[in-house]
Amino acid sequence: MEHRKAYLTPEGIYLRDYFMNTTRKTLSNKLDKLFSLKVREIGYCQKEGCGKTDGLQCAHIYSRKNKWLRWNLENAVCLCSGHHMFWAHLEPAEFIRWCMKIKNFDYLDKLRQINRPMKEFDMQEIYDRLKVS
Repeated sequence: MEHRKAYLTPEGIYLRDYFMNTTRKTLSNKLDKLFSLKVREIGYCQKEGCGKTDGLQCAHIYSRKNKWLRWNLENAVCLCSGHHMFWAHLEPAEFIRWCMKIKNFDYLDKLRQINRPMKEFDMQEIYDRLKVS
């Protein structure tokens, strides 16, 4: 199968230089790692009263299976491993109420409504945006 070197989109042309010859799974894994690093750059657990600086994790608000939100910084918070596993996952209603105070849920709900598949050029655009921010 021959790989195309660029895609034409309504926003313009996206070159596939970085992602040439990569599978969707490899591309998704690269984005996951970069996204997690970006979220953890905050440097401390965002749960009030904690502030731990070690064992930090990227905690998603909406599930990672929703591709249009998976790598959106508005859909994640930086938590220590304890608050991620034993608060966010075990007390989801309380976690969501807390997130609603610090995140833009109107924006997240709009992105959640996107009903088209994510393509490689979408993933490259997300990667580029995360890389420069």
